[in-house]
Amino acid sequence: MTKRHYRIVNPVRFFIFILTMVMIMAFAGYGLLSGSSKAVAAESTRYEQVLIQENDTLWNIASMYNPDANDIRELVHEIYDINGMTASDLHPGDVILVPVH
Repeated sequence: MTKRHYRIVNPVRFFIFILTMVMIMAFAGYGLLSGSSKAVAAESTRYEQVLIQENDTLWNIASMYNPDANDIRELVHEIYDINGMTASDLHPGDVILVPVH
């Protein structure tokens, strides 16, 4: 059996091929790894029911239930999304869900 010898005819095209393959593998790996971390993060979130009192704001509630949060604005937006509300929907006596991370 004879051994075949291959040679690169067009180095630019070979480089582009290798670069494309590396990028495809990197994006595929990132997609697989980021998908599993989101599932773990979603499972670790629990929610508390909070009864709204007079002069309560979502900012204060988010700060009270997540004191170590880096950005309270994200938590306030998450509370809006979970409860399907706007800022004017907050009234004393209402019960809302607050994520506790």
